[in-house]
Amino acid sequence: MQFLYKTTLLLVCAVSCTFGQGVFKDIKYRVEGGAYLSNSGQTPFLIRSNQYGTVPLDNPIFSVKAGLYKEYDSTYNKQKLLNKFGIGYGINAVVNAGKTNQVLLPEGYFKVRYGAFEFYAGRRREVVGIVDSTLTSGSYIWSGNALPIPKIQISIPNFTSILGKGLLSIKGAYSHGWFDNGLVENFYLHQKYLYARIGRPNWKVKIMAGFNHQVQWGGKPVKPYTDLTTGMVISHFLSDFSTYLKVVSGVSLNVTDDGSQILNPGNEAMNRAGNHLGTIDIATEINFKKFNLLIYRQSIYDDGSLYYMNNITDGLFGVSVKRKAVKDGITGICFEYLDTRSQGGATGSENTIPQLRGQDNYFNNEVYADSWTYKGVVIGTPFFLQRNVIDSRLIKRNLEKFSPNYIINNRVQAFLIALEGKTKNVEFATKLVYSHNLGSFVVPFDAMQFSFLSRIKYNLPKFSLVSNISFDEGKVLQTTLGAYLGVQKTF
Repeated sequence: MQFLYKTTLLLVCAVSCTFGQGVFKDIKYRVEGGAYLSNSGQTPFLIRSNQYGTVPLDNPIFSVKAGLYKEYDSTYNKQKLLNKFGIGYGINAVVNAGKTNQVLLPEGYFKVRYGAFEFYAGRRREVVGIVDSTLTSGSYIWSGNALPIPKIQISIPNFTSILGKGLLSIKGAYSHGWFDNGLVENFYLHQKYLYARIGRPNWKVKIMAGFNHQVQWGGKPVKPYTDLTTGMVISHFLSDFSTYLKVVSGVSLNVTDDGSQILNPGNEAMNRAGNHLGTIDIATEINFKKFNLLIYRQSIYDDGSLYYMNNITDGLFGVSVKRKAVKDGITGICFEYLDTRSQGGATGSENTIPQLRGQDNYFNNEVYADSWTYKGVVIGTPFFLQRNVIDSRLIKRNLEKFSPNYIINNRVQAFLIALEGKTKNVEFATKLVYSHNLGSFVVPFDAMQFSFLSRIKYNLPKFSLVSNISFDEGKVLQTTLGAYLGVQKTF
């Protein structure tokens, strides 16, 4: 981690010395202060979801946010030589005081673009996967729900032509990150994604497809333990270069040629090094005269079930409509349907027929027991809930054997409808969410949940007033009516 920040600092200093004061020009600042309140002492689901881990579960809270950003035009056109190189950075701090006291740094990064390529180091807000950018319930694997993970990344951030003057374009990224210590210490993130688009920018119909791949790997358990499968004492998980290549490729080669297991837990030695998860995405974009239509689907892979098509019914489906050149009225509408109930079926690894193995237990992992979380918050879809979030009256059994970050609710059927719009001085958005929650195959339950959010931003000449009003009704979360009221200024 220290290497990451030292590298970022050296890069900033080097660029500053090379380009003089140009790196400090055109900086934008943003300051906001406000308060979170509710009648139950818990912040409503839709107010805290997909806020990059900056909104606490418990309130009342007074919050102050401040940030500065230097941006560049991230698009690249071979004919625009002046648009070939760019330098940018961002710092965003959040201070929460009240029921929960926090000082957070959701963003702190330095980035450089050369042509179609971009490099960045630090923490930055990102969403991975093809979804509606503003109205989504959250991209399945990387939704912006948790505090950004510090990493270094090289990418092609925008679709860039590689064939036929835009007939075939690609975008993608490759990165290495560092997780926070928990039940496993000093472990890493490997992340990559690649998406292709068929259709020139001016075509009416364009088709997109691709995948993303995340791996938790390396590190060591806080307390060494004896692996039940192999009988070996596990004091660390492999993190050499050979293991890294297996992590990147995703191959199942963690067994030696003679069949004996190497120094790793049994479930990894017979499977893959690390915890692998992600989605395969497809989408169609249709450009009509007065609006754009985006239809997308994210299919889930976590434990091999997608390979055998066991869990093909699971995934995120969305339809998004964005109106063009709207001065007044509704500008966008989104419908999403998330289904994660199958998980390959009710039988687990005890089934000797691979095609019938299920119980994928999405986002949970035996080795990395803090699950697919960062700083105690789920990284992916916010519909997956940990034991400390769910209403304790719903679950009758003792959960002490599970990690505090263990995801209790990952078998979900959820519906979202959302819209956004604007008038002369007002920006507004509304979301309605209904979900059927079955817990998990390990901790089953059956409960419905409804959530509502209304967001209004009133723009005055020198500042803006921001209000979020939301409520939750059901058996999964506490019945709650809550709000956020704030003042925002950008200059």
